[in-house]
Amino acid sequence: MADEANETPAAPPPKNSGGMMGKLTNGLGIFALTLGAVVAGGFINAKLHPLPDLKLDKDGKITAIVPMPAAPKAAEGHTGKPSLYYAIDPPLVVNFEDNAAVRFMQITMEIMAHDEKAIDSVQKNIPLIRNNLLLLMSNRNYQSMMSREGKEKLREEALAEVRAVQKKEGGLDVDDVLFTSFVVQ
Repeated sequence: MADEANETPAAPPPKNSGGMMGKLTNGLGIFALTLGAVVAGGFINAKLHPLPDLKLDKDGKITAIVPMPAAPKAAEGHTGKPSLYYAIDPPLVVNFEDNAAVRFMQITMEIMAHDEKAIDSVQKNIPLIRNNLLLLMSNRNYQSMMSREGKEKLREEALAEVRAVQKKEGGLDVDDVLFTSFVVQ
C-alpha cells in the first residue's frame, strides 16, 4: 500500500492537435487570409492611385499620357502675363489687448501684380505701405482674427490700403495681397 501511495499517477497522454492534417488546414487558412489581404490591398491601391493611360510610340516605346491642365482664363485686364509677387519683408508684427492680456500678431504678406512696373512702384513705396498696414492691423479684436472671415476681411482691407498708397503715389494698381503666414499668440 505504501508503494501505491508513492507512485505518481501517470501523466495523461499529450493531446493530438490534428497531426499533419491539422497543420495543413491551419496553413491553408493562413494562406487564404494572406491572399485575401493582398488582393484587397491591391484593389484599394488601384482605386487610390490609378495607372496613367499608355500609348505606343512609332519607335515601339510605351509612354504615359499625361493630361494637360486646363489653361487658366486670364483675369480681366490681364493679357496672360504671369503673376509677379513682392514679399513684404520683414513680417509685420503688431500687439493688441485681449481682456487685459497682451497679444501679438505676426503676418507675412506678399503683393501680387501682373505688371513689373506695379511691383517696382510697390518697392519704392514700401515704407509708406508698411506704415499704413501696421496702423491698419493694430487695435484689432482677437476673436475676429481667429475666424476665417475676420482674416479675409483684414486681407481685403490691406489690399485697399496698398491700392490707396499706390494711387496716391502715382504707382500702378496691384491685383491682390496674400497672407503667407499668420500667427497670433
